Amino acid sequence: MPEVLSPDVVVYVCTNCIPQGSRLPRQWNQDGARVLVHEVPCSGKMDGQYLLHAMEGGSRGLCVVACPKGECHLAQGNYRAEIRIRTVQRLLSEIGLEPERAELVHASADDPPGQLEQLVRSAVERICAFGESPLRAAR
Repeated sequence: MPEVLSPDVVVYVCTNCIPQGSRLPRQWNQDGARVLVHEVPCSGKMDGQYLLHAMEGGSRGLCVVACPKGECHLAQGNYRAEIRIRTVQRLLSEIGLEPERAELVHASADDPPGQLEQLVRSAVERICAFGESPLRAAR
């Protein structure tokens, strides 16, 4: 049975953060890592369980893109996302992994079209700097 390739970095992007007419690639390779992008209706809908599941699958890390503080289209989604990312970071630290493998970045639909992709690629670069996840080897 062929081995299923899990992504090295998983990115969750709130659809309200994507500038009109802009498009973020769904997947790409960067710094030797396979990056997979999922659009979500709101960053606040990201449950910590889903975020941890990405890490358990052997991902190097994850990134959640949320609306800027005070600008969430669904009231407090970006604040909920921040709390969940902090929780995941704390849990990663408790098991001996770098908490920065889980990152929250803020973007706005009013940003210039290429800025979102640049922001995400920068986050992926920081995550890739940690190297392979020890959890991948454990699988």
